[in-house]
Amino acid sequence: MSRYGALPTLIAVLLMAPAARADSPTKSECVAANETAQDLRTTGKLRAARQKLAICTADSCPGAIREDCAQRLQEVGAAMPTLMIEAVDVSGHDLTSVRVVMDGAPLVTQLGGAAIEVDPGEHRFVFDAEGFNRKSDTVLVREGQRNRNLRVVLEATPPQSAPPTDGSMMRNLGIGVGAAGAVGIVVGSILGLVAKGTYDHAFQDECRSNINDCTPAGTRDGVTAHNQAAVATAGFVIGGALLVAGATFYFTAPRESGVAVTGTLSNGGGGLAVRGRW
Repeated sequence: MSRYGALPTLIAVLLMAPAARADSPTKSECVAANETAQDLRTTGKLRAARQKLAICTADSCPGAIREDCAQRLQEVGAAMPTLMIEAVDVSGHDLTSVRVVMDGAPLVTQLGGAAIEVDPGEHRFVFDAEGFNRKSDTVLVREGQRNRNLRVVLEATPPQSAPPTDGSMMRNLGIGVGAAGAVGIVVGSILGLVAKGTYDHAFQDECRSNINDCTPAGTRDGVTAHNQAAVATAGFVIGGALLVAGATFYFTAPRESGVAVTGTLSNGGGGLAVRGRW
């Protein structure tokens, strides 16, 4: 091969070399990563320390720093605790679709049976799975502890209660309607007494001077008494209808047990039918 034939290959190597060096840490970055990793290792933040040590073990770092970081990387790996997180339901069946949060930050979104690396120290874990109640636990993880089992039992979320089907809603409605009917009857009774008093006043006071030619219904108090009597009658009628309707709602509501009363109609008249269910 001529010297001119190798020229394109040489140019390509020279063009690629600066890009490779640009991705590699500089000497100052290697020193900084090593120092930061030592501080993180001292405070128990092993996972973050390992990330820094991976920087200063690059080929672009000085040999002494690279060897020191490689040794520290092995020490951090040996000290890194691991957990075997297991989630089951109350029957002991394994659950895999479980989201685990550690100290407020997501740890895993799925449990697959693999060991999970964590920093040593006290951690608060929150377990969350669809269809199950959320559960939390606080665990003290020691440095160098490997494959510690963390087992949590999740209870199924209770189903939402369905609307009552025992007739309680219908009975409550009957009580309300019946109470309104009773109020109507009371108001009608009071207005009836007031109308009678007004009519008596018209007869005794306004017609006393000319009793033969005076008609109480034609006087002012007589008209008022007539209107009061009309309202009283309406109160009696409406109140009685509401009272009957309320009693019907209450006594015809379905029950688990007891006695049910229903109204009956026939050619011979009406009545009440009593049915018992036990």
